[in-house]
Amino acid sequence: MNKENIKLNVIASFDDDFEQEWFNCAVTEKSLKSEKTLINYIKKQLENPMESLYKISLCWNCNEDMVNKYKTIKESINKNAKYFFTKGKLDVR
Repeated sequence: MNKENIKLNVIASFDDDFEQEWFNCAVTEKSLKSEKTLINYIKKQLENPMESLYKISLCWNCNEDMVNKYKTIKESINKNAKYFFTKGKLDVR
């Protein structure tokens, strides 16, 4: 079920051979289970090859109650909502 009070803008950046992908993303209860689940959910929506992905930037649009309710949103914001990749694999920073 989509979380109606949470909106998410996604910018996915790829190697020079590919254009950035920018889109709004519906957020589901399942996708908020963990950061890993969220990133995998977003990656499934990308069109360019995963091995070219080097960064996903997120913009959360929700109120503070939603941030406090979902650990995944809070963790994401604490990382400035940026995730870096090497050959499509999430870097641990």
